[in-house]
Amino acid sequence: MKDRYYPLRREGDRMLHASPENYNIKTRIGPILFDIYLDDSFLSAQAPSRSNRHNHANFELHFIVEGGGLLVMNGEEIRLQPGHYYVIPPGVYHAILTDPAIRLSKYTFRFDYTELNDYDTYFPANEVERLKTALTGIGYFYERDQAGNIRILHDVIHELNTQSLGYYAKLQSCFNQVLVNVIRSTASGTQPPYRIPSRLGDDNRSLIIDAFFDQYRSDLTLEQLAGQLQLSPRQTRRILSKLYGTTFMEKLEDIRIEEAKDRLKHSKDSILMISEKLGFTSQERFCTLFKQKTGETPQSYRKAWKSTEGREGGEGAGVSGESE
Repeated sequence: MKDRYYPLRREGDRMLHASPENYNIKTRIGPILFDIYLDDSFLSAQAPSRSNRHNHANFELHFIVEGGGLLVMNGEEIRLQPGHYYVIPPGVYHAILTDPAIRLSKYTFRFDYTELNDYDTYFPANEVERLKTALTGIGYFYERDQAGNIRILHDVIHELNTQSLGYYAKLQSCFNQVLVNVIRSTASGTQPPYRIPSRLGDDNRSLIIDAFFDQYRSDLTLEQLAGQLQLSPRQTRRILSKLYGTTFMEKLEDIRIEEAKDRLKHSKDSILMISEKLGFTSQERFCTLFKQKTGETPQSYRKAWKSTEGREGGEGAGVSGESE
């Protein structure tokens, strides 16, 4: 048997091997918190030649990668098959027997779960109830791994060995997929009577507001936006302040100035033409506001951009008919 590889952890000036049995991996599906316990041989995927008869307080899952053996349980001998997985419920005594001539490679982990009090309002309540019902009904079963769980567990091994940025989040994602796949197998044939939650409140309002300000070339008013939100102008001001930290007019002006910057860089439009296209009442008002927002006049902003573009070897946009 090959030596097992354990990622190293630092304690003081010593580097210590951390057994997978010591990993504290927890993940959530809605309000249901799953506690994942890895087998000591998880990283090597090599099963011991024999396991003594034992039971656990948790669900135990065996995913057979290759080889074979026997699962002894309830007086039966169940042959382990590659590409299958076996679920053993809590409290059931069992043992794994292997043939020395046939290498058994498998991933084993255990899990238990609890329901938390902090409920995510965006998570479908019906899905939570369906998951809880399915979990309480899980008994012993095995089936072919048609959902690709073994491949997902290969990804778990990769994340544990490389420990790249965000690897714990990837572990949670992988185990969530495996858990859902297993739970689905116990509730096969049922169709969940629920939909993806709709956006409500501020989420939906922000979509309406963003679409409204996309019409920044028009003569927009606070009253028009309030009508689309089905709020009073006063309530609309509060929503804008809460979501964007700004007033109606400041947001409209900021959008127009950002578009003006782009046009000054990449179009041949005159200053007058740009101010008219962006809905400003006059060129003078546009130039005054542009300087307030950027510290430069539109003319000096365009000139500085052309100068910078020229130094970088680019071709500056031609300017025709500017009105000062």
